[in-house]
Amino acid sequence: MERIEIEIDEETLARARKLAEARRCSLDELVTAFIQEETKPISSIDTMLGMFADEPGLLDEVVEAAMQARARDPLRQTVG
Repeated sequence: MERIEIEIDEETLARARKLAEARRCSLDELVTAFIQEETKPISSIDTMLGMFADEPGLLDEVVEAAMQARARDPLRQTVG
């Protein structure tokens, strides 16, 4: 393990300390967790479109149904 020094302003340091306290961890652990979270591969993030990666035909059907509903049911309806 390597030791480093960083310079941050007092306000940021105070916020980091409060966050570490709230998470019941040290500043070292907080920074490590942040770096691990921010460097996760993008492919591991499950997005709505990613859920359809193996079903392109199904996604086409969903989009088509949405477009038909949009044409049939306008968003702005005048009352009166």
